[in-house]
Formats: sequence, structure tokens, C-alpha cells
Amino acid sequence: MKKSWWWAILVFGACLAAQAQAADLQIQGNANFWWVLHEQVENGQRQAGSGDLAAQEASGFGFRQGRIAFRFESSSGRLQTLMRIRLEERTDILDAWGGFQAKPWFGAFIGQMKIPSTGEVLEPDELTNFIVRSTFARSVSDYSLSRTPYISSLMATRSYDRDLGVALKGAIPRDQAPALRYFLMVSNGIGANNFIGGKENPEFMFTNNFGDFFYGARLELEPYSGIILGGHYCFNRHNNSLLQDKKTMVDLDRFSWSSDLQVHLPWATHAYGFYGKGRLRDFWTAESYWLDYEGWGVELLQGFFKDRLQLGVRYDTLITELMRDDNEIEQNNWTFGLNFRPLPAFRLQVNYVDKNTVNEFADDLDDNIFYANFQFLFEQGIALAKAEATPTSR
Repeated sequence: MKKSWWWAILVFGACLAAQAQAADLQIQGNANFWWVLHEQVENGQRQAGSGDLAAQEASGFGFRQGRIAFRFESSSGRLQTLMRIRLEERTDILDAWGGFQAKPWFGAFIGQMKIPSTGEVLEPDELTNFIVRSTFARSVSDYSLSRTPYISSLMATRSYDRDLGVALKGAIPRDQAPALRYFLMVSNGIGANNFIGGKENPEFMFTNNFGDFFYGARLELEPYSGIILGGHYCFNRHNNSLLQDKKTMVDLDRFSWSSDLQVHLPWATHAYGFYGKGRLRDFWTAESYWLDYEGWGVELLQGFFKDRLQLGVRYDTLITELMRDDNEIEQNNWTFGLNFRPLPAFRLQVNYVDKNTVNEFADDLDDNIFYANFQFLFEQGIALAKAEATPTSR
């Protein structure tokens, strides 16, 4: 565990100790196991010597995701902290923040958390309607922060939709329509578990100019119950930044925006649509790199048997153009899904994804997939101490 995360553990522990006379602690977790029944994987590889063509398909089991979280909230609901740990790939911290919700319309938070983005990105993993999010949703946070589509030391960096900074959140009013919700954030702009240091605390990014941050905002308007219109805008600028090796300099100049509409109807139908765009104008050592991207999608979900069984369909597309070379790559996906929740703590998802890549200069490769996700969830509250009921503003 990085030394920089010890502060998060200490803050979390201090909050628990300070409020132990009037607080509750929740332990949450979820695990996703994939069964890939059949995936088309054209690769063109041949075995040296025999010349045998490599298998062009895949099937098997995988541990896709594991999460464990500790959520603390004082009895008044004003003091809140969350620590969420990622268990797949490598053990790492995803969320680590503390906040003070002074009023329903004003709360201040500091730590690592999800950045303002599309409604789909901000939806918790355990509530997503399909096994994976749309292609645009899986790309927008990475490209709004520091991941690169070109070869660099940041090419493999994943943001996990999160960054370290401060945020303001609130809702007016909170629990009824019409309502206005806001989420404002200022953060490092380089993704989860990557930090900015200097000589006193050398980190991934060694130096950057004053005021070079990620700035993001999301607004949601709910004029009627079940109808939510949302949108986000963010920009991320770092000029003449020096990385930890004290030799590599990089300029990041990026922005993204999106708008989306969610509709919930009385008969358990859910409809969602979005459109978004983004741009990168980076300068890495001696080369400049440009990327333009845009995407849109619509999905419809119909529930049966009190939503224990759900059937859904989604169409989404992502268009990218690197270096403005007039070579647009368009990824179009049709996803057909079934969700079955026989118990509150277990959900089975089965999806078939038909993928089509449109590229004027290359052939489309078959990579459709038919797979299942077995999702297990738990949530257990632990009373830290008995306390008299106090009025809350929630």
C-alpha cells in the first residue's frame, strides 16, 4: 500500500473514534464472477515452427471484480466517511473520503472519489443495468484525466473514474421533485492512486504550475418524479509538468462534456439516453498528440415480477479520431441482457453483445461475446454505541 494512503486510514480511524458515542458503521462488499460462454477473438497469430493458427475464440471463468467498503455516518448524518478497497488485479484503494453534510443543499468532501461524469458512470457497480457500461462511459473518465491513447508512461493508467481532490455536493430539495442536484469538484487530474508531490513528498507528478487542476461539474434537474435531466462538463490542464523521473515533461489539455436523460415509469420500465464529446491536446516530450472522441447511446429496461426479472437492450457508439488524420474509428455495440435477482444479495446477469467496428482503413474483426455475471453482495450495519435520537436535516 502506498505511503500516501496512510493519511486516509488515520482520518477514517479518527472519525470513528471521535463519534463512537453516536454513530453507525456499515460494512459493504460485492464480488463479480464471469463465465464467458463464447467470445470471438480474431488475432491472426500463428505458432512458430508448426505454423498452427492460434485459437480465434475464448471461453472460461474469471474473477472480474471484488470490492469491500467501510462506510461511517454520525447519528446526525452530518459527518460521513467511506473507504472502498479494490481486490481484483491488485489490492488497492478506490474510495477514501471524508465529508461534512451541513445541510441537504450543502456538503463538503475531501479525498479520492468519483469525478463528475455521465449518469451511467456515477451509477454504483452493483446497480448497473448491463454487465459493463457503454464504450463511451468506460473511456470518458480515463481520457478526461491522464490515460493516453498513444505510447507513453501513462498509456496503461486507468482512472477507475476517480481522482483525489475536494468536492461540493447538495440537492434542493433533497427527497422530492422538482429537485436540483449539483456536484462540483477540483482535483489532481491524474486518476486514482496517482498523486502530485514535490520535494517534500515526491510522487507520480513531481511539479506542476499553480492552479493546474482538474475542474468538473455535474448538474441534475428532476422536474417531475422519475424524470432526470443531467449533464457534466470538465477540463484538465497541466502545462510543463515534470514527472517523477525528473526528466519527462508533459502538457495535458483536455475537456469533456455530456448530457443524459433518465426516465422511470410506474410499470418498472427504465429508459436512459446520453450524448457526449471530449478532446485531448497533449504535448509529450517532443511530440504533440490530439484525440477527438464522441459517443451516444440509448437503453431500455423492462422489469417483471416486482423487478426480480429484467430484460434490457442497449445501443451505443463511440467515434474516435487520432491526430485529425480523417481516419475515424467507429465502435457500434448492440447489447441484449437479462437480469435475475432471486435474492436481494445475489444477481445473475446474462448479456450478448454484438460488436461492429467501422474503420475505413482496416477490416472489422469479429469480437462478439456471450457471457454471464454472477454478482454477490452484502451489507451489514454495526452499531458502535447507543445514543439518543437526535433531529436530522435529512
